[in-house]
Amino acid sequence: MTPPRTLWPRLHLFELLDQDWYPTALRDHGTNYLAAISERMGLFDAAAPLLVRGLEAGGTDTVLDLGSGGGGPLPRLKALLAREQGRQVRVVQSDLFPNVRARERARASGVEYLDQPVDALRVPPELRGMRTLFNALHHFRPEAARAVLVDAQARGVPIGVFEVVERSPRGLLSVLFVPLLVLLFTPWVRPLTLPRLLLTYVVPLLPLAISWDGLVSALRAHRPEELRRMTESLATEGYTWEVGEARMPGKPPVTYVLGLPRAKAGADASVK
Repeated sequence: MTPPRTLWPRLHLFELLDQDWYPTALRDHGTNYLAAISERMGLFDAAAPLLVRGLEAGGTDTVLDLGSGGGGPLPRLKALLAREQGRQVRVVQSDLFPNVRARERARASGVEYLDQPVDALRVPPELRGMRTLFNALHHFRPEAARAVLVDAQARGVPIGVFEVVERSPRGLLSVLFVPLLVLLFTPWVRPLTLPRLLLTYVVPLLPLAISWDGLVSALRAHRPEELRRMTESLATEGYTWEVGEARMPGKPPVTYVLGLPRAKAGADASVK
């Protein structure tokens, strides 16, 4: 069957945060900003029920986050699950380029952040729990994104992939507001250092760099129909895949991929 046409093909341009040569200080400034805006705006709050489903399917209370960068939404989601559902979740964050400041903030909020680099394509087998990626799958080309999902299925662990970036007119239009958002939210980013202020308000390198990566993220994003085709080819009797959009009033839709071990997922699990 011929794949449905989209307005434009996926373009895998380069993101600064992906580059080995990108200065660590700039990388950390960028990922700290992304974590702060996600936390303050609750961009991924709609993912909370999906996390519960994954944890129950895997028979675990541990979330292993891949590509955590500057921290991401899991500290907020951990508190949300404890407050609204009385569910205590252990969160372990990891990244290919561990962020020292993010590690300190994570530990202060009761979340673990691994010291050693963790590649989402080669997750050490001793790291167990429900795997998650927040705004990270678009960093991978389709064949690599598929490999991330395949490895979770092969290990028999649940996985949840969540994205608020989207390859659509709405997604591209939202990038226009990124420079303004960087200017507005920087005072709430921690640590608020003199270099961060200088690179934001005097020499606006950070607004430009974050805006570029935001544009590239939108052009790289995997559309839901592409993710469905990707997971349909993985379907087995022992593991189910679901692709959809989670919504919450006043917040952008969250595109998600949820992989569940069927043996523990319950008889009502279904492939969509």
